[in-house]
Amino acid sequence: MSEYIISLLLVVLVSVFTIYPLFLGRRKQGAAKSPEGNRLEQLYEKRELYYSSIKDIELDRDMGKLSEQDYAELISRYKEKAATVTELISELESGERDA
Repeated sequence: MSEYIISLLLVVLVSVFTIYPLFLGRRKQGAAKSPEGNRLEQLYEKRELYYSSIKDIELDRDMGKLSEQDYAELISRYKEKAATVTELISELESGERDA
């Protein structure tokens, strides 16, 4: 009899630990974010994408897949995009600090 109670208790505990994160995730998703915070998050992701692209371009050049001319054009373009996004991030962050 006690084996059944222990088994039932284990099943309940495992179920609670499995299902609880699902409810917790919904609660977090339902929390309202400020438009500035959401925009800032998007800009961080975009900047990381540009940084990753720059690393890929450098790797392609090192492996001989890109000519120096193509490398120069691409690296210039992506560094400019990353700089622009970084400036936007700085502006948003300073605006949040002032508020």
